[in-house]
Parts: sequence; structure tokens; C-alpha cells
Amino acid sequence: MTARVSTLTALLVPLLAFAQHTPPAQPFQRLDGCAYKPQRWDDGNSFHVNLPDQKELIFRLYFVDTPEEERVYADRIAEQAGYFGITSDAAIQIGREASEFTKQALTKPFTIYTRWRRAPGRSAIWRYYAIVVTADGRDLNELLVSAGLARIYGTRTPLPDGRDSRTYLAHLRELETQAKAARRGAWGKSQP
Repeated sequence: MTARVSTLTALLVPLLAFAQHTPPAQPFQRLDGCAYKPQRWDDGNSFHVNLPDQKELIFRLYFVDTPEEERVYADRIAEQAGYFGITSDAAIQIGREASEFTKQALTKPFTIYTRWRRAPGRSAIWRYYAIVVTADGRDLNELLVSAGLARIYGTRTPLPDGRDSRTYLAHLRELETQAKAARRGAWGKSQP
């Protein structure tokens, strides 16, 4: 028992020290003139971007998650399908629709707001959380949720305009309720 407690303590102390010294989040930085760069592993909420200086980065949307397109993520697909009340095959199809939707929404130069917080992922290239505004001034999260192509999910942060994330999430839930009622996207494939 003593050895087990000692081992547990040895593991927890560095973690607690790290948590106490986590650097504060940076303020949002606005990046105008960004360009979508199609890649095989892009999806509706995580994609490659060429910045105005031509540096390529991957960004992942705050607040939303679109279904996966690849069967290798079976556990994620099952979780996403459960959210919408659809089959795994239907979730994969919605994932493909979400990818195409994002690609089309970002055909013209767009704006990214990021705090340079790293997002998890399986790419060798780091990815960063972001909020994306299309060329016509629309929030990509709102568009995806309104189309029934994304679930409300993920890391939260205060918004660049100072709004609290709870206010923003309530707005996304209203859009989701409207998408459900209109049976758009995944909601059209779910059992009423």
C-alpha cells in the first residue's frame, strides 16, 4: 500500500506543479486574408490554412465538432452519431458534407481569430484553436450548426469581441434547435 501511495504521489506532484505554472492564454490575434488549403485529412472543423505570409498551419474550430469522414475513428464516429441520433454510416456522410461545406464557405479570403492555444490531433503539424469569420462576415461555427453539420462541443474561450462563452453557446443552441426543427443536415437523418 505504501509503495502504491508513493508511486501515485510521484506521478501527481509533477502534474500539479505543471498545472500551477500553465501560462495564461494569450489575447486573440486577428489574421486577415487567410486561404483554405485543401488536404486529404481536412474536415469540417479542422483544416489547413495558408496565412498571408504563405505559412501553412492547421486550425481547429472552438465550440463545434463535425463528424469524422474516416472509419479509422470508429469510437469518435459512434459518439458523433449518438449526438445526432443517426447511424455511423450517416455520420460519415454528414462528415463529408461538413468538409465540403467548410471548403465552399472558405473559398474567398477569410479571417481567423486565435489565441495560439494548441489543439489535440494526430497530425505531425501542430494545430491551433480558432474562430473563423468568412469573407462575407459570417461565423463558420454558426453556419455549420445552422446547417445541421456540427455538434456543439469542445474547448471554450471568451470570444474576441469580449462575449462570455456561455452567451455564445446559448446562441449556438438556439441555432441547433432551429436546425433540428427544420431537419437540416444530420437532423434530417435522425429518428424524430
